[in-house]
Amino acid sequence: MESKRLDLKGKRFPIACHWEITYRCNLNCAMCYTNSRNTPEQISEELSTAEIFRILDELTQAGCLELTLTGGEPLARPDFLEIYQRAASKGFLITLFTNATLLDKRALDAFKSYPPYLIEISLHGVTPSTFESVTRKKDSFAKCMSAIKELHKNHFNLLLKATATTLNKAEVLAVKNYAQTLEDVRFILGEELRESLDSAQNLLRFQLSNEELDKIEAADPDITREVCNSTTAPVGSCLAGKHFFHLDAYGALQLCSLHRKESYDLRKGNLLEGFYQHLPAFSCPLKETDSHTRSVPEACDV
Repeated sequence: MESKRLDLKGKRFPIACHWEITYRCNLNCAMCYTNSRNTPEQISEELSTAEIFRILDELTQAGCLELTLTGGEPLARPDFLEIYQRAASKGFLITLFTNATLLDKRALDAFKSYPPYLIEISLHGVTPSTFESVTRKKDSFAKCMSAIKELHKNHFNLLLKATATTLNKAEVLAVKNYAQTLEDVRFILGEELRESLDSAQNLLRFQLSNEELDKIEAADPDITREVCNSTTAPVGSCLAGKHFFHLDAYGALQLCSLHRKESYDLRKGNLLEGFYQHLPAFSCPLKETDSHTRSVPEACDV
């Protein structure tokens, strides 16, 4: 008798959590939308180690499988390795977003003991001048490149990413070319910037025009293909709030990092209640329209 496949269409269950565990960061990237919260006052309000451990327990209980740890810079938390090892010991498939400049022997040893599924590293350029025009921190390029080489030498799964801005537009494709010189290292291009979380800084002044982005894409068929796939995705394909969800550094449960106006406070409740009883009621304008922030490039065959 042919076995019946489990039909999960329309069902909601928490698969993947994207968690900003801190807004601390050792860099000062020009276009960083979380940097406004990198202050002593804001940092003092972040979840404690004990609170993070409790939420990790709740994620496990809820059946969550994938965990992305980001920031700020996750490694800037003094207790990062405790958090990472606790999460890894629970069996989460961990992706780490990092600038890599704080990688040290202790962190490398922890990753060797509990290998992350993926480490995504922001590489803003291939020269110190371009890279540090973005990070605004001396010697950050050398530290980042050293970490990339060390992680690659130890066979970690790496992805290099560069967000195209007015500051580094001349080198983003060179970042892709560099990634291709490293065996099994992938590359992703970021194109859209976000407003600062405090809405007080005009980060969009670093945003490239559609014409400038089209020019970069047209120079590389791989990037063109990826952009076409993303901009022509069908309406309703977003899984935020259905299988994916977002947590900020204060314990706020949200649909995604783009949608923060509505949240559920995990300091006052628990993950299962928040995910099943509150998250479904959160509205998302992006799901109610078929328009894209970026128009479909001419190169796309649609």
